[in-house]
Amino acid sequence: MMILFKNVIYLFLILIINIYVCSYFLNKLSSRAELKRGFSVSRAGGLGYPALKLFRYLAKNDKLNIWEIFIFFFSFFIWTIIPFSPTLIIIRFENDLIIALLFYMILLFLILMNVSRSRYGFVFKNATKNILMIYNFFMPVIFCISGIVLINRTLTLKEIVGFQYQYWNIVYQPLGFIVVFTSVFLLMKLFTITRKSTLFLGQNIEKESYGFGRLTVRISYYSTLFFMIVMIIILYLAGWQNLFFINGNIIFGIKFYIIFFILVLLDKATPQLNDYNYLVSINWRFLIPVAAANFLFTIVFFILRNIYGII
Repeated sequence: MMILFKNVIYLFLILIINIYVCSYFLNKLSSRAELKRGFSVSRAGGLGYPALKLFRYLAKNDKLNIWEIFIFFFSFFIWTIIPFSPTLIIIRFENDLIIALLFYMILLFLILMNVSRSRYGFVFKNATKNILMIYNFFMPVIFCISGIVLINRTLTLKEIVGFQYQYWNIVYQPLGFIVVFTSVFLLMKLFTITRKSTLFLGQNIEKESYGFGRLTVRISYYSTLFFMIVMIIILYLAGWQNLFFINGNIIFGIKFYIIFFILVLLDKATPQLNDYNYLVSINWRFLIPVAAANFLFTIVFFILRNIYGII
């Protein structure tokens, strides 16, 4: 029981510290780009600015709605399934990859339902459009993950990391890595991590205000992004495997921040994507065809190697 409690505390601290650090660097980058000025600690880009924003959220008495309660729960609960090391895992499942993806899709659904309501009621048309768009971007990810499962012949995340002790999966699945990375990048642009997305917020549906409810939504945006970055590391970049003489846990953190900074820099270097039809076109003309072709190549490779023994 004490080991479980200790792991929960570790997991909670890891998530909170990473949210704070990533929020600090995002504000730092934004303040440089927008030439903001202010007191050195509390200004945008200052070390204490994320804490100041936290207190602003908590200072306002704002009632939680049912969607924000579920979002808060799933934003933290989803991390109890993901292994950060061979020992740091809270809930163990035999096929934890499926369970993790299922909870992630539930969290996306809750976020989209929450942003589709207004002070005048619930907007089902916007909810349906947003859900279909986000889940469409998840389709190529499913194709690519299926290729990883086929190569490693397991649905357990810990075993997938173990199979990469010699060669990382990115060597076998470079196209899959590109597709998943692109999908994560587009999801990041839609979920207002670095700037507001008028595609979701432009219809006067969700106002950026203060209160614990908005804080939970903001945390959920980071949680969705962090989840996909961690999945990329586990599925393609060997997770916590040691690299030469460097400890695997340190390597895991380095991989996480490298991917995060690349995503942020790409987001800052590209314009906002506010056209629904344009996003759907990117998905169906590029991501899904490439992901499907990659999956077919993986099936052929699997048959030739494991059935006929040619490769």
